[in-house]
Amino acid sequence: MEKFEFPSRISSLKKFYRVFEKLKKRFNVPDEYYDRLFLASSEAFMNAIIHGNKFDPRKKVYVTVKVYKTFYEVEIKDEGEGFEPESLSNPTDDENLLKESGRGVYLIKAIADAVKFQKTLRGMKVKIKIKKRPSA
Repeated sequence: MEKFEFPSRISSLKKFYRVFEKLKKRFNVPDEYYDRLFLASSEAFMNAIIHGNKFDPRKKVYVTVKVYKTFYEVEIKDEGEGFEPESLSNPTDDENLLKESGRGVYLIKAIADAVKFQKTLRGMKVKIKIKKRPSA
């Protein structure tokens, strides 16, 4: 298990990327899993900074990465007020197609094998799982 903490700044995305690159090498994560894991996790990470912590650099985004025998798991937690995922509008509805934002949660759900959203006492937590396929 690896744990990281980032300030709520856009510049933290570069640090997040470097951390993920190091983890990819350390755990020898194949590209097919890494690409999905990074894309879903970076969406959740940016949502935590922008929507959760509202760019407040005093608030942190916490990232935990776990590698299991059959899946990878990334947990991203912010210090915001949280939200109800069911209340989000569908970005594929006609009236939402041209909106500049609102696709992050939809994208995370489409990419990951499992996603869990949980409000906590001090923010929102998102758990993303990518299953490993058995080797041939």
